[in-house]
Amino acid sequence: MYKTLGIAVVLLAAFAFMSGSRSADASPTTPIGPAIVAHGKLTNQTAPINTTTIFTPTHTGLFRLSIYMTCTKTGNSSNWFYNFNWSDDAGAENANVNGGSLIYIHSNYGPPSAYAFNDATYWPGSAVPFEAIAGVPVTYTVTQSGAPDGSAYSLYYVVERLE
Repeated sequence: MYKTLGIAVVLLAAFAFMSGSRSADASPTTPIGPAIVAHGKLTNQTAPINTTTIFTPTHTGLFRLSIYMTCTKTGNSSNWFYNFNWSDDAGAENANVNGGSLIYIHSNYGPPSAYAFNDATYWPGSAVPFEAIAGVPVTYTVTQSGAPDGSAYSLYYVVERLE
């Protein structure tokens, strides 16, 4: 009986001692979610943005752009367009939605109304998976159609590496 009890105590002690430790060669914990490689927050912009590099990938891989754009000050009749460009295995690419723009907002839909977009066919945000080639910049522009009308917009984006 004492022998069985002694073995049980030794095994319990060994289990308790080993359960809280890791060997020196144990794998590190993996991060939760994809790594963020670029992000931006541009508020109350009143002018177009020329070609701007978001990031230049060091390795070819799969990425995701999450973008949101909203009108923060109304105008008369202009429109703001977010244009996204990258290169993949097929060559130069762009997000060709509704005339070549990924995001499209009307300047006459903004505060004080609750419209971030002009109707049900255009949304103020988007998530776009894309392959990017190492060494080739991923860029964007913001353009305005119509005459400057005193309108303003805010732009938010995050790029994550998926693979």
